[in-house]
Amino acid sequence: MSKRILKLVLSDDLRRSKSDKLISNYIQRNLFELPFESARSIAQRLGVSPMTVGRYLRRMGFDGLDQLKEELRRGNSNPAWQVKGQVERLEQDRKEGKLLAGLIQQQAENLSLVYELTTTAEWQQAIDALVGATEIFVAAYQNVRGIAEYFASQLSYTRPRVSFVDGLNGTYAELLDGAVQGRLLFLHDVRRFASKARSLAVEARQAGVIVVLLTDEFCTWGKEEADICLVVPGSHGPLWDGAATMTAVMDLMLSNVIVVLGEAVGERVNMLTRLQDIFGDFEQ
Repeated sequence: MSKRILKLVLSDDLRRSKSDKLISNYIQRNLFELPFESARSIAQRLGVSPMTVGRYLRRMGFDGLDQLKEELRRGNSNPAWQVKGQVERLEQDRKEGKLLAGLIQQQAENLSLVYELTTTAEWQQAIDALVGATEIFVAAYQNVRGIAEYFASQLSYTRPRVSFVDGLNGTYAELLDGAVQGRLLFLHDVRRFASKARSLAVEARQAGVIVVLLTDEFCTWGKEEADICLVVPGSHGPLWDGAATMTAVMDLMLSNVIVVLGEAVGERVNMLTRLQDIFGDFEQ
């Protein structure tokens, strides 16, 4: 994305309302889709009217989406144009309506955006926070809870005092009681958002807990309520939410943490392996 477009979609003037934030996040995170989008299709994805999208584009200074596409094309800032010659067969299959071709293309495009995320200041801040926290609590809800529990389990192999917090005690007191300084909440939530996610983020920050939020472009409150907000492409499938993009982000975070911690990870894994052998939960 050109620096000018990025500056526009992140500006306060273009993030005043909920619909502004949805459209800004969509443009920022879905450059691969723009060559194939219209104002109407974006409106349908976000649950707003085409007129709302049109007004937003005019406030950006463009007389419609085609002008925005043209600026991006001239700047070669959209990888959808850069790699066009390399994916001709896949693109042809997608145009013919082949389901798996469309899904594979979307996954590949999302992973490219994930790489862009790893080069941002927010990513490095998140890694530093995960390494430096005294305790880490991971929370997630509904259908993304499983991959967040996986992340918590894997992260516990790299460093001590990591746990998944489910809130079933009705208080989250283990996180919010202020008994330990330097705590971190790693909160994972995507559309449709859990009703308690935002409240937990607010309460955690008020209790002095660092909040790292991993979410998608449909979240309108992340940057306001989290200390560090990592935004990845959301699901646009008609029937289900794919977990591949979020799982890839978490795996990359784990790898990054391992690199930073170095030999300490090996020592911890050896200790855990010895304990696993003692208690016999794994095959010898």
